[in-house]
Amino acid sequence: MKKFLTVLLLCLLVSCSARAGGIETVTLFDRQSKPNTSLLIGADAEQIARYCPDGKLKGNVLAFLVKMKGRAILFDTGLPDGRIAAELKKNGFAAEDIKTILLTHLHRDHFGGLLDAEGKAAFPNAEVYVGRAERAWWVDEKKDQNVIRAFAQYAGRIHEFESGARVMPGVKALDTGGHTPGHVSFLLKSGKEKLLIIGDLIHFTGIQLPLPDVAVKYDVDPVKATEARKRIFDYACEKGIPVAGMHIPFPGTLRLKKTGAGYEAY
Repeated sequence: MKKFLTVLLLCLLVSCSARAGGIETVTLFDRQSKPNTSLLIGADAEQIARYCPDGKLKGNVLAFLVKMKGRAILFDTGLPDGRIAAELKKNGFAAEDIKTILLTHLHRDHFGGLLDAEGKAAFPNAEVYVGRAERAWWVDEKKDQNVIRAFAQYAGRIHEFESGARVMPGVKALDTGGHTPGHVSFLLKSGKEKLLIIGDLIHFTGIQLPLPDVAVKYDVDPVKATEARKRIFDYACEKGIPVAGMHIPFPGTLRLKKTGAGYEAY
């Protein structure tokens, strides 16, 4: 029995598919991480001892393939080692099948998988959508060569959008800047069903759900990042909309409810 459960757990960590009405979400697993609590901003020693008693944080790197309205959309691409492309293959999708990629922001664990091991486009037929403010920050201001090289392989297929815009039917971009200046979340709607894909609005649910004012050193603007998290989480609680996040424990989706000054998954 123990052996069976171990095999089952390993299978579950490969990928996971869930259907909500007209929205089918496939969770694509890149890797786990267990950094130490020095990454936290705004948590005192007592809080860390309570919520992270072993001194470690538990996180994932995930991407999501969403099938809705006759279209398959890849949200983020993981790190640049092909794991997300391999996960897609396990779910019956060749890299050439992916026609639409939406990026929440341009940290490397979200756009790195755009390239294959040879530095070429990992998804040769994909159109890539990125927020205008986010692209401007990384390309025009920071001149980040990793981003520039990745985008060069998709020349003519990079599309920018404004926060608040309808990116495509059933998909609206929400301004959730703070983690990065142009970070966006996506509100998906198909019929009566909705889903919020929140990117990096939260990294470590074990402490940031009960203590949503706790930020991380990855946040470019920690104050704005926490404000965005609470605003979107309040909206998700009020409307009963599930959220999918790239660092939420596998399978990466939660339903939230308010508990005092924080939140709880149920």
